[in-house]
Amino acid sequence: MRGRHLLTLTLVLAAMEPAAADERDSTYSLQDLRIIASSVHPTLEAAEAAAEAAEGFLKQAQSYPNPELVVGFGRGRPRDGGESRSETRIELVQPIEMQGIRRWRSRLAEARLREAEVNRELAKVVVDSTVASLVYTVLLEERRAEIARESTEVAARLVELLTRRADVGESSPVEVTRARSEWFARRRELLEAEGAIDASRGALRLFCGGELAERFSIEERLQDLNARELPAGLVERLRDRNPLLLRARIGLEEAQARTEVARKETFPMIELFAGHETELDRTAANLGVGLAIPLWNRNRGAIAGASAEQSVASAEVRALALELETALDRASSGYRRSLAAVRLHEEGWTEAARKSLEIVSFSFENGEASLLEVLDAQRSYLDVGLAEAESWAGLALARADIERLIAGPLEWEDTP
Repeated sequence: MRGRHLLTLTLVLAAMEPAAADERDSTYSLQDLRIIASSVHPTLEAAEAAAEAAEGFLKQAQSYPNPELVVGFGRGRPRDGGESRSETRIELVQPIEMQGIRRWRSRLAEARLREAEVNRELAKVVVDSTVASLVYTVLLEERRAEIARESTEVAARLVELLTRRADVGESSPVEVTRARSEWFARRRELLEAEGAIDASRGALRLFCGGELAERFSIEERLQDLNARELPAGLVERLRDRNPLLLRARIGLEEAQARTEVARKETFPMIELFAGHETELDRTAANLGVGLAIPLWNRNRGAIAGASAEQSVASAEVRALALELETALDRASSGYRRSLAAVRLHEEGWTEAARKSLEIVSFSFENGEASLLEVLDAQRSYLDVGLAEAESWAGLALARADIERLIAGPLEWEDTP
């Protein structure tokens, strides 16, 4: 009966193996995935279209007013009687804006164009950052599955050993049952880890518009990340390059331009006109100048509203700067904590847990350690391995957050 259980155990473990190393259709690097996501993501397409629309608005803002042609026809009869005759009136009117109105209107349109360009850069930064976060999540889940698989194999070998000992009376059935319970727990952790892999891969594939191969692998590993202290000048880079902050500053420029446009609109607009009239008893040509006088409406409401919006935009710039710098400080703190944890593992924490498990397992096989000691060593090694994976993932995700905030990769002075 126990031999049948061992055969079943062997078949189950073989089924849990990654199917002949799980041959992948494609291997992608992080940069490959960013390019794919950028080519299909609708936010980038929308940002590109918005930039084109802003260019059109700028051309329109720089245009001069069109002339107006008025043509009238009629028939009339002289007061002293006589035959009725046709009357015609042709008039050409050319509005002339004050130079300041068109200049500030153009500045407003230019600010909108810059805002659209910043929005396009912001969309690219968000897509790149999201892809990095999804990739690091996939790598973390894969590492968790590797650790769970290794722990499952160790638990299975322990069950096999205790089963053999029980057959010859060297172990009690209670120990076999306890070891099998531990093995089942490890198998469940493995199933959960593999499910998390599928979920994280599905999220990455969905974000990339379904363009990824059905089965794919990622070129990078969490341990390949450059684990270094953060470079100096991150706050300055955030202030100079963060798209959200740049957009808010452009919004302030727009508010300033709207205020000036509202003020300039109080200036009178000149109209030049030329005309030709043919009446019943005369023909006349005329030239004239029209002037709109801001007597009743001096645009005070629009000026007050635009000035208030300018104050709001200024306050929003300061508030956003504070919020982003706080987020950068939080991400930097998370990066430093993860870096410290990673260095603990690099100093030998994970290796010590591995050796401890090997020693206790060897001692147990030779009758010098108890089952509880082996199980405790297994759980300790599992916890340390998961902690290492989470430390690397925390480092990677914090770095992705920092690079999103500073709108570019981390750079060190000695980086070639």
